[in-house]
Amino acid sequence: ENGKPMHSWRVILLPYLEHQALYDRYRMDEPWDGPNNSKLHDEIVSVYRCPSSSSGETCTDYVLITGEGTAFEGDQTIVLGDITDGSSNTIMVTEIAGSDIHWMKPQDISLGQFLGLEKSATAPNHPDIKNVALFDGSVHSLSIDTDTVGLKNLVMIADGEVVNVLEL
Repeated sequence: ENGKPMHSWRVILLPYLEHQALYDRYRMDEPWDGPNNSKLHDEIVSVYRCPSSSSGETCTDYVLITGEGTAFEGDQTIVLGDITDGSSNTIMVTEIAGSDIHWMKPQDISLGQFLGLEKSATAPNHPDIKNVALFDGSVHSLSIDTDTVGLKNLVMIADGEVVNVLEL
């Protein structure tokens, strides 16, 4: 609505994460913080929280990385074939600790925010790593000191700079 997303990808995935009943109570005809959907704000969906999370109970620790050249650039839609750097070489989701992003809110982080995440944005039980999920479904832990050029290349879907996450 008015160029702003009304719903989070986290809400859209609820039926696939064994939360069909919660999804059925969510109203797609109003924004995430509309009068009816606001009644769901206190629901806790643990799948969107790290077990060692320091975020509020209804906040998420998992966000997409958005921006030019990423899979989530504006309102464009991509298919797996658009990820020419390879699904096993491209980050889809990252973990951030201490997030104040409500799990229902359609908010994620920009590439610049991802590259600038400091140790304070890592989870307490793994302070020296960033956990990321790739488009192939694999999950990896990267050093907080990983070269930002390598990280950026891992987020870009078609820049021709193929980086093997296992080599970082």
